[in-house]
Amino acid sequence: MPRPQGTKRKQQIIEATVECIIKHGYYNFSMQDVADAADVSKGIIHYYFLNKDELMMAVLDRCAADIEAILVKRIIAAKDPLQRLKVFISVCFDVLRHNREYYQVNMDFWTQINQKQEVRTAIAEHYRMIRNAGIKVIEDGIKAKVFKSVDVNMYASLIVSIVDGFSLQYLFDNDAFDYDKITTVASEWIISGLLSDNCEQTNAHQA
Repeated sequence: MPRPQGTKRKQQIIEATVECIIKHGYYNFSMQDVADAADVSKGIIHYYFLNKDELMMAVLDRCAADIEAILVKRIIAAKDPLQRLKVFISVCFDVLRHNREYYQVNMDFWTQINQKQEVRTAIAEHYRMIRNAGIKVIEDGIKAKVFKSVDVNMYASLIVSIVDGFSLQYLFDNDAFDYDKITTVASEWIISGLLSDNCEQTNAHQA
């Protein structure tokens, strides 16, 4: 039987599960913990989700969808390729600032990728979406002659890797570095590596 979709109660249960994962970890929370956090019965949870695995996949999908929605909305609003690149980098770095639970939940899910193919597939798809957004931004900049001609897939992958690397270090150790400063410096590195010679000269004159 298909599970019910799109209800406020279902979203309430998913949000409660995120809280439980952050508090107890992937392996250490129970459906009763979720029921208590959501203020519903376990029967209500099973009405929407067949089992814990189905609930966990819904959590993973929601965390990814939140980031993707913000990214798409802000990129569309940007006025030119350079601004869109800045937005892309900024949104990726802002995940840790404003959606810290995403990284915490994702880290718990990463422990499952060798045991559960659906988890590996879901995480891979999310990273693919992020890379594709970056690829589109870089391709548009190359066409507009704002960016140099580069391997767009490699450069988008590099951006995501830089963001993940700094974000994970900071998640483990808030005293490792000034997050705002390092995101600014990293953004400047990324952008300077992409700007065409003409744009570099224009920026130098404007500085």
